[in-house]
Amino acid sequence: MTTTTIERQEPETSASSMAVFETKTEWKEGLRADVIARQFTIAVDEPPELGGADSAPNPMELLLAGLDGCLAVVIRVVAAEYGAETKSINLSSQGALDVRGFLGTAAVQPYFQSVRTRIELAIDLDDEKFETFKETVNRRCPAGTLIDAAGVDFTIDWVRLNRP
Repeated sequence: MTTTTIERQEPETSASSMAVFETKTEWKEGLRADVIARQFTIAVDEPPELGGADSAPNPMELLLAGLDGCLAVVIRVVAAEYGAETKSINLSSQGALDVRGFLGTAAVQPYFQSVRTRIELAIDLDDEKFETFKETVNRRCPAGTLIDAAGVDFTIDWVRLNRP
């Protein structure tokens, strides 16, 4: 297992390269809301200990799901660029936050203080190419770089499931 800490980089943008994403949200009841992204509806709620009915994942769980999904997509895109075959990709993420920030009971940040992601990957790259592959994925994952830019303690543990 190797551990990678993401390094912050300043973004470069141009109007012609910008993609715009949009969501719309409708409150339902309690803390439940339905978010619409394109043709998809994503339910959002909180667990009972945070005042919800536990009818759907909470926003921070969805943020972690977005991170895992983003990393999986970037892994596949970069693997194709490397001409590498991915045999399996499994991700899990855990974020820790002080709920007092969300509840407004203490002067602490309401977002994650730390995020740990584990990537288990079977890919046909030699060790040297695998190291540059990881760096490329880390640098190009929009969700991961956003978390890192927020100053969150963000670590990715890469686990190779095979060696070519």
